[in-house]
Amino acid sequence: MAGSPERLIDEVDLLSARGLPRRQFFAELAPRLRKVIENDASCWHTLDPHTRLMTSDSPDELIERGVFAPDETQAAGELVVRSEYLVEDVNTFAGLAAQRVPVGILDHVTRGDPQRSPRYRDLLLPADIPHELRAAFVIRGRVWGAVHIARRAASGPFEQRDVDALAAAAGAIARGIRASLRFDAARRGTGVDAPGLVVLGPQDDVELITPPARELLASLRPDGPDYADDAIATPVLALASFVRGAPEAGQGGSNVVTVPGSDGWITLHASLPGPPGDGRIAVVLERAGGARSATVRLEAFGATAREREVATLLARGLSRAELAEALVLSPHTVEDHVKSLYEKLGVASRQELVARVFLDEYLPEVTLKTPLTSRGRFDLK
Repeated sequence: MAGSPERLIDEVDLLSARGLPRRQFFAELAPRLRKVIENDASCWHTLDPHTRLMTSDSPDELIERGVFAPDETQAAGELVVRSEYLVEDVNTFAGLAAQRVPVGILDHVTRGDPQRSPRYRDLLLPADIPHELRAAFVIRGRVWGAVHIARRAASGPFEQRDVDALAAAAGAIARGIRASLRFDAARRGTGVDAPGLVVLGPQDDVELITPPARELLASLRPDGPDYADDAIATPVLALASFVRGAPEAGQGGSNVVTVPGSDGWITLHASLPGPPGDGRIAVVLERAGGARSATVRLEAFGATAREREVATLLARGLSRAELAEALVLSPHTVEDHVKSLYEKLGVASRQELVARVFLDEYLPEVTLKTPLTSRGRFDLK
C-alpha cells in the first residue's frame, strides 16, 4: 500500500475542515482511500442517523471507472435498495452500523461462498465485481454514511488488513460526512414551500405526483438528469421499501426521514394509502423546518441527546437553575452541557445559539428587524 491509515486520517480531517458539500467530499475522499486500500471503484452514501436508512448515494466513481454505464446506475441503485431492505442479505449498512467493528468483507461473511448473497448474485457478479468491502461510519452510536468498495477479479480479494485500515479511519470519515452535512444544513432552503405528494405502486412506479413533489424530487438529484417518473431518488425508494417491509412503520414513528437536497433539507413522510398487502406507498415531501430541522442541525453539529434537550430548553428561555430542575441534574452538570454545546456550535451565548439552530430559516427576516450588537452578532433578547 502506498499510504497508511494514519496519513488517511490526517487527510480526511483536512477535507472535513474545508466544509465541502457531500458529493465533492466523497469525490476527494475516494482517491485518497485508494492509496490505502487498493480498489477499482467506490460508491458512497449518507444515512439517516435515526433510522439508518439511506438518504443519498454518490455512484460517480462507479461510472467514471467503468463499473457501470450511466444508464445502468438507476437499476443498480434499485438492486442496492432491495438488498438493504427487501431481502435477507449480509453486510447491510444498517447491520454493519450495529457492529463493534462496522466493516465487512463479503467473501469472509459468506465463508467463501458469495453466492449466498442476493446482492452478489443480482448486482456484483453480473457487473464482474467478485470482491466487495463495505463499511458504515458511526460516531457515538449515530451512523452518518456508508461505502461500498469494489474489486475486480484481477485485483484480488480484500484481506483483513483492508478491514483494519478502513476501521482505523472510520471515525475520521464519519466526522467528515457529518461536517459535509453540516455544510448542507447551513444552506437556507429556497424554492417551493408547498408540500408535495407522490404515490408509488408495488413496483415503485409513479401512480400519482403533484407539481411541488416534482421540484422537491429534482432537488434530491442535483447532479443527475431532470426529474423523470422512472428515476425516483434513492432516499424515497429506500423509505418506501422500509415501510413495505415493516407495515407498522407506515402508521408513524420510523416512517419519517430528513435528507439533504440541493437547496436545503427535505423531510419525507411515508404511509400506507391502502391495505398493508397492496404494496402502494404514499410519500409526502416538504422542506424541513421548525423542530425537525433544528434536530437535524444539532445532530450535524455533534450534539448529544442530552445536549439537544438543553438546547431546546435554552431556546425556550429557561435559566440555568430551571434547566437543572427540569432535567433533574446538578447546576454544575448543566453548565458542563451548556459549555460543550456552545463549543460544538461555535457560539458564545443563548442568543447566538437560537439564531444558529432554531431561526436559520428566518434569518433574512430577522436581520431586517433586529439591530446588531457592537460585536456584530444578533441581539435576540
